[in-house]
Amino acid sequence: MKVLITVPRLDMPGGVANYYRTLRGHLDADKEYFEIGRVPGETSRWQELRRLVGDYRRFHRRLADGNFDLVHLNPSLVWRSVIRDGLLLLIAKRHDHKVLVFFRGWEPACETRIRRRFLWLFRLVYGKADAFVVLGEVFRQALVTMQITAPIHRATTVAGKAALAGGAPGDRNLQPAAESPARPDAFSLLFLSRLDKGKGLAEAIEAFSLLRTRMAGAELVVAGDGPERSSAEKLVQDRQITGVRFIGHVDGAAKDRAYRSASAFFFPTFFGEGMPNSILEAMACGLPVVTRPVGGIPDFFEDGRMGYALDSRSPADFAEVLLRLAQDRGLCARIGSYNREYAARHFSAPRVAERLVDIYREVAGGDTSG
Repeated sequence: MKVLITVPRLDMPGGVANYYRTLRGHLDADKEYFEIGRVPGETSRWQELRRLVGDYRRFHRRLADGNFDLVHLNPSLVWRSVIRDGLLLLIAKRHDHKVLVFFRGWEPACETRIRRRFLWLFRLVYGKADAFVVLGEVFRQALVTMQITAPIHRATTVAGKAALAGGAPGDRNLQPAAESPARPDAFSLLFLSRLDKGKGLAEAIEAFSLLRTRMAGAELVVAGDGPERSSAEKLVQDRQITGVRFIGHVDGAAKDRAYRSASAFFFPTFFGEGMPNSILEAMACGLPVVTRPVGGIPDFFEDGRMGYALDSRSPADFAEVLLRLAQDRGLCARIGSYNREYAARHFSAPRVAERLVDIYREVAGGDTSG
């Protein structure tokens, strides 16, 4: 079955690029990636517009040259992405291809804007898709209430990492986390994400500051880059918060080390998340997770058993559950063991790829070989 999959530039950071880098070794040669979107060094509106027009032209030519059973688009419900991929959808339908739309992220403000002013246009364009994939029940329900009638499938992201020495991609993503540190007051929190507004970095720092007053050996490692990094570093400096380290963007072996040197994963996001790869990766590494129940997280997250998903945005509330984990290493170990086993069953690259191919078969008509 020939499938053309639009993907972001795979050499760029981000959860969607990481997802398709990880799955590449688990999809056959008939699943072709077509890179679109932002490129390194793109700084002006003119450069963006010229690149966008070029993406549309290349997409049109590839569909004209290829004989695909299905076109798979990967927008987020973010205004610019909805517009860009809406045009890709119209081009694909112009070539009489079946189209699967996989919404990777979901911005509530964009949903509200569409419902208030552009629902008719959204239904006109995206109503032409043959099927959809979402990362959580809340997104499926939203599409239903937006009067989308095509089949809507559910999937997950993947707990995968870049290939490391001694194994192929995905082989090491289910290994146990490092042993607990010898010092009884040592407790290392990892915050790993692109540092965008809404990811909860300031809240994480505030909660850590409260934790640090009760556990002097605690540390917070912030992995990632983005527009919020400078303001977060200034917050740490102005408040003279000790124990916070910014290590920048990590990938491959460096990313693996960041997970394995952590005691717990802390991600109090209130962003328009789909299903964050970093949470799945942390679980696969045997880490307890402290987060918020946004996007597709509530669909699988078992509060108390996988860690804690707090509806609150109060740093004090997060500090309390972090202290609970820090003071009970047995609890950390039990949660970590459960998370590692759960990730192996549900989030490994082979399982995620198998689910995706099953959806392809169903949307393509069920009579095409995989």
